[in-house]
Amino acid sequence: MEQDNFEKKLVDAYDKMMERVHHLLDDAEEQAIPTLQRNIDRAKKRAVELRELSSEEAEKVAAYVKRDLHEAADYLDKTGKELSSWFSFDLQLVEERMLDLFARAADKTRLELNRLAAQAKRAQEYHTGEIAAIGTLVCDACGCEMHFKKTSRIPPCPKCHKTIFKRGVKN
Repeated sequence: MEQDNFEKKLVDAYDKMMERVHHLLDDAEEQAIPTLQRNIDRAKKRAVELRELSSEEAEKVAAYVKRDLHEAADYLDKTGKELSSWFSFDLQLVEERMLDLFARAADKTRLELNRLAAQAKRAQEYHTGEIAAIGTLVCDACGCEMHFKKTSRIPPCPKCHKTIFKRGVKN
């Protein structure tokens, strides 16, 4: 039961942090757009100030948010496709609020992330125990697909029990 509460806490914190980053980006547009990292740091600090998360937990959740925004912006930049195709499953299953929030945050960070993309050339890995946003993860070992319809903790692969995944690309 305690593990379920902890997982729910991290999932809720991920969604709140993503929402805070979005609001900070909206506010920044009217002045000068600050860097993505600064916005994530502000959202992370706010979560700690409000005692929603410990500093260590906020660091983890911020890393997950940053990873997913990098992944989404990189996909948008490389393919020129709509964000909806990145999610790899029927969008009717996705809560409209989260899709809209994620899409706006990813779009606003595209230019910043293009600059950071040179520093993040290696493929993004997802690991069991981390929190991931909606979409499809593919097991690095066996190619099994796991579809996330909401922000969730990543379990071991249901097929081979390995713990490393990539976003929506089979080996």
